[in-house]
Amino acid sequence: MQTQAPRARGDGWSSGPATGPGRHATDAVARTPHSSERWDGNPGPRTPSRRRDRNRCRVRPGGGARPALPPPEPFADDLVGELTVVDNLSGRTVLVTGASSGLGLAVARQLAGAGARTLLGCRNAARAQAAAAAIRRAHPGARVEFVHMDLASLESVEEAAAEIADRAGELDVLVNNAGVMAPPPGQSADGFELQIGTNHLGHFALTGQLLPLLLTAEAPRVVTVSSLVHRVALRTELTDFKILPRGSNWLGYARSKLANLLFAFELDRRAGGRLHSLAAHPGFARSELVARTQGASRRAAGPVLRQGTRLFAQSADQGAQPILFAATAKAALGGDPQRPLRRDAGERPDRTGTRFFGPRGPGGLRGAPTATAASAAARDRALAAQLWEASVEATGVRYPELG
Repeated sequence: MQTQAPRARGDGWSSGPATGPGRHATDAVARTPHSSERWDGNPGPRTPSRRRDRNRCRVRPGGGARPALPPPEPFADDLVGELTVVDNLSGRTVLVTGASSGLGLAVARQLAGAGARTLLGCRNAARAQAAAAAIRRAHPGARVEFVHMDLASLESVEEAAAEIADRAGELDVLVNNAGVMAPPPGQSADGFELQIGTNHLGHFALTGQLLPLLLTAEAPRVVTVSSLVHRVALRTELTDFKILPRGSNWLGYARSKLANLLFAFELDRRAGGRLHSLAAHPGFARSELVARTQGASRRAAGPVLRQGTRLFAQSADQGAQPILFAATAKAALGGDPQRPLRRDAGERPDRTGTRFFGPRGPGGLRGAPTATAASAAARDRALAAQLWEASVEATGVRYPELG
């Protein structure tokens, strides 16, 4: 890794010229199988495929030809190939929850390797210390620290937030990654169904209590990790935090992942640009979240999960790429990739409350990171507002800094 002087304040996440060391990951776009070149907005010559040649002009039923539509507005992160984390995060402080193994460890390792002071928010001290040692072996000199937190306990979350405030003057990136998936039915320390209590309410409370530190940073980001499974969640029992939806552990997990997305998007809207709240999912990645599925859920789905993991799953490092992209890439804050901008009308890209990233491969299961679409429920602003108010009531964390 090349070293360089600390970046100048006020230049976002990049440092140095676009071609120099410390450039932003997305300043250099890797070629992808379906994008042989990057369109820069210049309608000059380019080499079209046969399909483009055939569609260059189409004959109307009444005669005459109509010109082909102009190419869509490019969106940088939709063109990115393999992600390389920015070269220099020196001077930045990041917190990754659930960083003792799997995706959380992969994210923390790469952020620490890029120079960030990396806090590992974990429940098990021994596992966290082992993870910190592994990161230091991979990156000698990395600044890695353990912070004890149990997201299934609001008291533990409050104590962890206070400890972080004592240690750090500001927090640049918070990665809400920790979670449980289809455990035996149970409750959190505060009486909530375990998955919604840990995966959503714990992170809702943690983010709110760390908000003053985040708002002190120059360009803070909150990245909340969701899942493709959010698509099967039921709206009807979203805010009944003490029960499993229809008594199903898997629907309980889906509900918590839908809540993650609704929270991420609503926080982005309420922050009004003072911080950026984004969401990401890893696709189908090997992690201990799957390995720790227990009880009847494991007996029923175990063979399918094992076979599916063997055939289709990508590594934890690969699954971490959309999360790292959301946490560090300048292009993650870009315009809407689903709709061309009207340049003649002076439109500017605005993806507030919609930024969601995952693998680009078939079904979003694997591949390099790209913008992805959330379900209609996840984009429902009224549902998000309802969840926000219910979460405030359940946790007592009110986000007063947002007004």
